[in-house]
Amino acid sequence: MSRRSPISQKSLIFFLFAVTSLATPVMAQKNNQLWMEYMLNYPFANSFNLESAFTYSTVLNQPKWRALDYNATIEYSLSPHVDLLGSTLVSYTAQTETYNTLEIRPMLGTRLFLTPNNRIQARLLLRLEERNFKNVEASGWQSVMRPRARAEFIIPISQDSYFKDNLWYAVVDAEWLFVTTDVQERYANRFRFRVGVGYRLNYNFRFEVLYMNQESRNGIDEAFSSTDNVIRIRLKHFLRKTKPSKAAGVGN
Repeated sequence: MSRRSPISQKSLIFFLFAVTSLATPVMAQKNNQLWMEYMLNYPFANSFNLESAFTYSTVLNQPKWRALDYNATIEYSLSPHVDLLGSTLVSYTAQTETYNTLEIRPMLGTRLFLTPNNRIQARLLLRLEERNFKNVEASGWQSVMRPRARAEFIIPISQDSYFKDNLWYAVVDAEWLFVTTDVQERYANRFRFRVGVGYRLNYNFRFEVLYMNQESRNGIDEAFSSTDNVIRIRLKHFLRKTKPSKAAGVGN
C-alpha cells in the first residue's frame, strides 16, 4: 500500500474552488486567442525528460498578430516530491506590418508534488525567467527578470489514476506572473486561470483542450487593463517507453 499525503482530498477540493473564484473577469479590453501546441517528450535514464514544445498562437479579433514559439525544457526528478527544471524559449511575434518582436527567455524552476500518491495530483510550480526581447527592426535589447508561481491540479475522471491508459482527466490551474522593476512593455504583469479536459490514449499520446483566462496589467500596483480569452489545443507525444517524469503532467 502506497503512503498517502497528509493533505486530504476534501482539503484539495476546497482549495480548488477557492482558486477558481479568483478567476472572475474584470472590465477591461478583451481579446480572443487560439494557441496550438505540440509537445515532444524524450524521457531517459528514468529520472530525466527532455521536452521540445512548438506553439503557434494568434488573436482572433482585430488587430491581428501571430507568434511562433520553441521551448526546450530539461526536467530532472530529484524525488517523488521535487522536480528541477531548466529551459530556454525562443519566440517571434508578428505584431503589425512594421513592428515584430523577438524574445529569448532562459528559465530555472522547480515543481513540488503535494500529493504524489493521491488520485488528485496537486502541484506547485515555481519559476524565475529572464525575458530578453527586442523590436526586430531596431537595435538594442530589453531585459527583465520575471518570477512565476502556479498552483495546478490534475483530476482523473474515468480512471482512479492519471497514469492509466484510455483516461479522461480534468486540468485546473492558476498562475501569477509579475515583474518588480520598470520595463517598457505593456502587460508585463499577468494572472492566468486555466481549466480544461484531457485524454490519455496511452503512454505515448495525450490530448488536451484548455480554456485560459489571462488578465494583464502594465505595473504590479495598477489595475488589470486587458483580458484575453484563450483556447489552447495541445498534443503531448512521448517517444520512449520508460518511467516518465511526473512533471510531464501539465506542461507550460
